[in-house]
Amino acid sequence: MQRNGRTEPEAARILEKALKAKIAEQTGGDLLSPESTIEELAGKWLEELKIKETVAGTLTTYRSSIRSKIIPGIGEVRLREASIPRLDRFLKGLMVTPTAARTARTVLLQMFALATRQGAVNRNPVKETMSISPKKREVKVIALSDIHAMRSLFVAYDEGHTSELHELSMLLMATGCRQGEALAIRWEDLEVDTGVLRITGTLVVDDVTGKLQRQAHPKSEAGHRGLTLPASVLGMLTQRRVESVYPMVFPSSTGTYRWPNNSRRQWRQAIDGTVYEGKTPRDFRKAVATHLDKLVGIEAAQAQLGHGSSDITVKYYVERQREVADFAGVIEGMFESSE
Repeated sequence: MQRNGRTEPEAARILEKALKAKIAEQTGGDLLSPESTIEELAGKWLEELKIKETVAGTLTTYRSSIRSKIIPGIGEVRLREASIPRLDRFLKGLMVTPTAARTARTVLLQMFALATRQGAVNRNPVKETMSISPKKREVKVIALSDIHAMRSLFVAYDEGHTSELHELSMLLMATGCRQGEALAIRWEDLEVDTGVLRITGTLVVDDVTGKLQRQAHPKSEAGHRGLTLPASVLGMLTQRRVESVYPMVFPSSTGTYRWPNNSRRQWRQAIDGTVYEGKTPRDFRKAVATHLDKLVGIEAAQAQLGHGSSDITVKYYVERQREVADFAGVIEGMFESSE
């Protein structure tokens, strides 16, 4: 194909436009082509995720990576130009923040899988880039005495604020649920007669509108669970039920769902300047998992937290005890004289 123009740059632009039109004609205008950019691929891929009904939290994470890392870095690169060395160099440039680099690689891997399916590239170049392993961190869990001390700080904070951190922390301690799950609980999820609380959803922020909404399912399928509540916490909730006027257990002052970010901000303020500064609701979740693991077993911790696999519970939530090799009696025989 060739096109003419008054100048060489103009001829190049006209030719490029004609090529795009030809490709669109051959593909029906809906499929990606080698001339498509990575930004265009990202848009197609996000549309596919919506069709697959990807969890809102995951979709938000992926959108953020695309918006803040991928598009600014390589968004204008055409798919035919997305070589293994180029993508590898881009990802290595993100390694200042390993978590961001790992997320970007995951997103690009799935994006180029779509490009491969649509025939825009012959193979997925991201597969050959350097893998980015998560940094292994040892799980540290705060002691139960520290949890009680923090809850005392919440009582003091609640006296001067509309926060209800003490009661919210009681629920977190009794269930090990995520904060978003706790704030999404409605009275219809509580069976007062049996003392069972159903975890049926979580709070998410719509990535497009920026509005808070209740997602009708937890973070994962395994997150759907029923939890029998301790008597003290069931009593607290029963009293709140009597005094409630809204359908949610922990409503905002205006009767809407309470923003998790606001609750986390109040949490930080309550422990600011203390030895517990930096501790979060997730520390309560880890404490519940470790306590159950010690007394009942890892399967109990997995079920309580709503994980699909105990591997996740062990890796991120349970503090492992250092095992002591006790073979001193056997080894003592080595010191005995053969005479």
